Amino acid sequence: MEFAYSTLDSAGQENRGILSAGDRMEALAKLRARGLTVTSLVEKRKKSEFRFAWRKGISLQDLYSLSREVSTLLRSGMRIDRSLELLRNGAKKQAIRDVLTAVLNDVKAGGDVAAAFEKTGSFSPFLVSMIQVNEAAGNLQAAFENIAQYLKFQISFRAEIRNAMTYPLFLICASILTFLAIFQFVVPRFFSIFGTNTTSLPLPALVLYTLSEWFNFTSLAIFMGAGGVLWLARKLYPGRVRLPNLSSRLISLPGVGKLILNLEISRFCYSMYSMLLSGVEFLRALRLSISLIQNATLRNALTPIVGQIREGRKIADVFAEISLLPDIMPNMIRVGEESSNLKEIFFELYTMFDERFKNSIKRLLTLVEPVIIVVMGVVVGFIVITLIMTVMSVSSIKL
Repeated sequence: MEFAYSTLDSAGQENRGILSAGDRMEALAKLRARGLTVTSLVEKRKKSEFRFAWRKGISLQDLYSLSREVSTLLRSGMRIDRSLELLRNGAKKQAIRDVLTAVLNDVKAGGDVAAAFEKTGSFSPFLVSMIQVNEAAGNLQAAFENIAQYLKFQISFRAEIRNAMTYPLFLICASILTFLAIFQFVVPRFFSIFGTNTTSLPLPALVLYTLSEWFNFTSLAIFMGAGGVLWLARKLYPGRVRLPNLSSRLISLPGVGKLILNLEISRFCYSMYSMLLSGVEFLRALRLSISLIQNATLRNALTPIVGQIREGRKIADVFAEISLLPDIMPNMIRVGEESSNLKEIFFELYTMFDERFKNSIKRLLTLVEPVIIVVMGVVVGFIVITLIMTVMSVSSIKL
């Protein structure tokens, strides 16, 4: 079996590669033997398995429900093995039953809960660390409660993005379909009454006729070419690799870059808060939180600070040297460092940058929506006026 891995070394430098191992636990053991912190370990699927892999997966919502239910049962005084058994028997999704069965078998055999969840591959190293720390402290209920809160944040965040983009995407799709219908059916049918004599058409009508002919001639090639580009991009850049690369290019753009930065900082700060709330050691929490940043530019800028803090430098000082970060961030971290209250400071930073991100999204959508409507109106208006002008001047056109 082959596994695609992402790790952090002692200096906080990220490493990626492919590793051959008999199973997931063997792959983890090999990487840890090198002194690396594993942030991601995913089995490379065979081509025949790829098509239907999504049907067998566990969604973020599934993990949230599972964590919340485990936390509730543990809070009521039920043992972890009995809780897992009860949830397994009541699970409707086969993938969840398989995960709970594997975890339950390991726990009954005397294994650690964190190691059992890690072995399934369904819980990321970030979530496993929360379980591991609280398991050592004898407080598994707090671990699953914190995991549920973190997953709820992720689900809510994605829902907000999805809801914010629904209306603009609807407008864009409606505009594209309208233009396709006009150029594919309306315009060719209208100009068919003039036969092949188009030289005497008014200039706007001639432009519209030329565009329609060009589109009808090349539409199939355009759609096939777009499909080919998407297929090739997926082959050359599998998974989600291309999205971080795209955001890294956009971060330097005015307006959009600030939006992406606020998004990444808010997620980073909430990750730090969740890890510190669970009792994870600061440097470990920092390494794992940095590994979750999708924007490569920001992630690469933050990665060296792990080694610098380990060498004894103050946390606020190393954050202050990163030009991408707003000044308020190292200033607030300095306050938290001096008062030994970094956990609450990271939550305050998350709240602040999350609000900035939401406000930026609202302003952007307030601008984008009327722009789409105006562009659509101008194009449709041009087509309608051109058709009317052509009809009014039909007496001067030689048929």
